Amino acid sequence: MTIWIALLLQAAPLEGLPSKPGPHLEKVTALGGNSWIELGPPAPDPKWGRARGRSWTSEMPFAPELRGAFLYGEGVHGYAKPDGRYMDDLWFYDLNGHRWVCVYPGADTKALSLTIDADGFEADAEGRRVPVAQQVHGYEMNTYDPDLRRFMSMPNTHGYEKKALPQRASWAKPPPADASPWFYETKEGRWNRLRTGTPAPRSGFGDTLIYIPPMKKAFFAHRSTDVWFYDTKENRWSRVDAPGPKPPFGIDAVSCYDPKRERIYIGGGSYPVAPKETHAFRIYDLKANAWIDPKPKGAPVQGSNSYPTKNAVLVYEPAADKVLLVMHSASDDKPERIGIYVYDPETNAWADGKLEVDPKLAKDRRPKNGFFDSEQGVVYIHSAGDSQDDGTIWVYKFKQR
Repeated sequence: MTIWIALLLQAAPLEGLPSKPGPHLEKVTALGGNSWIELGPPAPDPKWGRARGRSWTSEMPFAPELRGAFLYGEGVHGYAKPDGRYMDDLWFYDLNGHRWVCVYPGADTKALSLTIDADGFEADAEGRRVPVAQQVHGYEMNTYDPDLRRFMSMPNTHGYEKKALPQRASWAKPPPADASPWFYETKEGRWNRLRTGTPAPRSGFGDTLIYIPPMKKAFFAHRSTDVWFYDTKENRWSRVDAPGPKPPFGIDAVSCYDPKRERIYIGGGSYPVAPKETHAFRIYDLKANAWIDPKPKGAPVQGSNSYPTKNAVLVYEPAADKVLLVMHSASDDKPERIGIYVYDPETNAWADGKLEVDPKLAKDRRPKNGFFDSEQGVVYIHSAGDSQDDGTIWVYKFKQR
């Protein structure tokens, strides 16, 4: 009883947000169209320091009422941080305060000791469910539910953690076949996962998870084609046998949601990359529950159908009603492909040419993660070495040409 009282008295890590807007936001407000600004390294969390960079993690899910974004997913395979915590940690970038908040510091490699609870999930001595090594990378598999105020995550487990956490083998078991996504409940300050009573989708490397506010459901695509919806209110999964031409690529696509047309744009995936005679851009129509090959005019990245989560962030810009493909890196040693490519949903066309990424950022080969803030109308990019705490924040404001 004493332990539970102590837990109830602890403040949730995100309690008190949003922060008071800091002076750095004046610089963001002053940005002209098609301009970049580097805000520098965010202030560290007082106890846990700074969030570390992580590759193949395009999306930082944005929480509008908290004024910030989450960062989740591992970097270097099987990496244990210098403080002895495994890098399955969860962080929050406080946009107003330009600071890191450590939401969950990761599994303690020396002291971790869990059991399998009555529902089949890993849990600690106090009964709290704990997500251990659930994502080799974040890809596009994390999202935020502003209605229930929870961070949501689909796993892509891997086994790389066995060296850092050998004790886990003594209790770990596969999760039940009817598991929900993982949640971080921001108001309660705890992780959770639920039995749904309905079959759950397979979940693997490079899948896509996006919360759809009007539906109160999360869209999930396994290997870019197998479509499911998770009903957050009813705690149920349902599979859709979606007609239409499915994406011609495999895993690791970038994606974003267009609320005006109730569509999801998805593209640039890998393993395999879309064939040269095709293009790498598809639409999922949420009203028709069908795939669409829009056959747009033009193409974003000339000479390549590859713009995966390692190299790009895809966002919908509502004020301009455009989709922005921020190609911030090039893994094929062709830096000329770096740039911002603009898709117009009304004309179904990619703009000729590209907008420039700041030269300093374009030369920065470190992994990057990003999100769009519709209140400010800007894209945020976090750049840091893979599993290194040397990150900086960039901001970009789009303007139509």
